[in-house]
Amino acid sequence: MPRTLKEGWLQAYRKYIYKQEAPDAFHLWIGLTVISAALKRHVWIDRKAYTVYPNLYTFLVAESAECRKSVAMELGLDILSLNEDVKVVHERTTLEGLMDQMNRTEVTSEGRIRPDGSILLHADELSNLFGKASYISDLVSFLTAAYTSRAKLDFLTRNKGWVKVRNPCPVVLAGTTPEALREIFPSSVLSSGFMGRVVLVLGKSGVRIGRPELKSQFREPLAQDLYLIGQIDGEMKLTEECDNYFVDWYEHKMHGPISKDLASFYQRKHDHALKVAMLLSVSASDEMVVTLDHLKSAIDIVDHVELQLPATIRYIGAVEGSDLHDVILSVIKRSPPGGVAHSTLLRRFIRKYKNAAEFKAVIDTLVEERLIKPEGRKTGIFYHFIEENPE
Repeated sequence: MPRTLKEGWLQAYRKYIYKQEAPDAFHLWIGLTVISAALKRHVWIDRKAYTVYPNLYTFLVAESAECRKSVAMELGLDILSLNEDVKVVHERTTLEGLMDQMNRTEVTSEGRIRPDGSILLHADELSNLFGKASYISDLVSFLTAAYTSRAKLDFLTRNKGWVKVRNPCPVVLAGTTPEALREIFPSSVLSSGFMGRVVLVLGKSGVRIGRPELKSQFREPLAQDLYLIGQIDGEMKLTEECDNYFVDWYEHKMHGPISKDLASFYQRKHDHALKVAMLLSVSASDEMVVTLDHLKSAIDIVDHVELQLPATIRYIGAVEGSDLHDVILSVIKRSPPGGVAHSTLLRRFIRKYKNAAEFKAVIDTLVEERLIKPEGRKTGIFYHFIEENPE
């Protein structure tokens, strides 16, 4: 059955949500992630030493209500929901329950029955997906292990012992605030490799639209073509031109990490580019070929994400040597007109420093830089953000 949308799925999706407030980067990555979920574990690139599947872990990062994260995700998930072959789990679940959901089977176009460990984890707020500290650790470990979509995964759970998942292929789509990233994830996450597998898409507020609109005529064709995309099955090949370009880029032109905290992302940057290139390819056609145009576009998309990472990654945990200067400034900047109390900041951040004196040194630096202004009251010291720095 031929597809309906001649311009390609992603291009049609952009037309569908043409008048929405969320930034274009959010819509792009939501579209890519929706395709990723529809594809399951059906397509891959053979890297000889390992196999690349196009499953994505996408976190949309923006201040609460600033970029309409939830609305944007719902638009993509609404299209996906019309495809009953895709298993979606919303918000929190136990790890054992998640693995049970992944132990399913599917029937191939040739009539064969095979394990289907694909699943989409969705959360409007990341904190709704990750619960208490022990569960965060377990889920992070599981998602890290399952990311490569190996044929079989044996994982030790707290309540059921060893649990097996066949053909695991998890996809994650969640929204979060910069503050929540810090509160949810311990510092160990940065060095664990999990963040190298995550695409953190930073959003900034754009134009306000009083009457958001959809081009509803695209909804059904998008759903139909997404179903057809999900039927694609087999190995994807790079054209010779594309393969040569990839080798040259990877060996000579892919720059090192912008900062040491991005080392884990850098180690998987080439795989992110291949994943996106595959998704761009299937968005356009069923030819199962990654062209040079697909790869160049994918590299540009991943480069854009990487450039935004330093502004986001600093919120996560207490990394040794990490600079919480900007994080504290951000909290003060968003405080109400009355300012934020010193005692409030101390309770919130003291665990990130060796002692109160070290914390006070950061506050004193912000004052000396004329970024904040202290105000003494009977109830204590309050800090205000200085809107315009004097020269």
